[in-house]
Amino acid sequence: MKKITFAAAMALAILFVTPADAQFAFGIKGGLNLVNNDVKGLTTMTKDDFMNKDTYTGFFVGPKIEMDIPFAGLGFDVAALYSQKGMAVSTDESYKLNSVLIPVNLRWGFGLGNLAKIFIAAGPEFDFNIGDNLNFVTGSKEEGIVAYAVNKSALSINVGAGLTLLRHLQVGVNYNIPWGNTAEVVALSKSEIQEIEAEEGAVSTSKTLSEQYNELKTKYNAAHENANKTVDDITAKVKAGTLQLSVAYLF
Repeated sequence: MKKITFAAAMALAILFVTPADAQFAFGIKGGLNLVNNDVKGLTTMTKDDFMNKDTYTGFFVGPKIEMDIPFAGLGFDVAALYSQKGMAVSTDESYKLNSVLIPVNLRWGFGLGNLAKIFIAAGPEFDFNIGDNLNFVTGSKEEGIVAYAVNKSALSINVGAGLTLLRHLQVGVNYNIPWGNTAEVVALSKSEIQEIEAEEGAVSTSKTLSEQYNELKTKYNAAHENANKTVDDITAKVKAGTLQLSVAYLF
């Protein structure tokens, strides 16, 4: 959270020192999110068991502002985007993660007058998850159980390029690099659940899946107490980098 607050303050400072003679353009931006989930430290299930596919296609849409500074082709752009990303997990279920993205980019462009302009851009992006999809548990005792927790806020870095045609139509490609972990996941395989229950007692399937998971987590800690091992030791870190393909119209 401290990193997000610091980066937000820096972004606001950049906007406040924008020259008075800067040129502004307003527009609408939309496109596709192609999410690449990188899992580190998953010890009880393989990555293929945990996820059906590495990429999950979502979308984003929202208003944007561009500011061109009359100096060496430099400028800024800021957007407020509703974004939908997702995750496909081992039980053939897909979870949609809704968030608000606020990218703030420094831009440098060059081109052929008013006909076309090529630009490159980079800067921080602030990601705020919304809705009730920040945590979920999926699977079963027979298949294995996966518990997933998405961070409520995240900071990442954008790097991209694009083309502006006739000052209005804009196409671009951007890669979003996470700064820190996007989420955490605990995966208990079928065999591991059987081992836990054999040592600490069975978990009733009449309980909800979340209740089963919480009880298994407690039993896991008890079963591995002599080894000084807890569920935290098998918690995997997930970094979700995103390739974004965008189209925008500037008024």
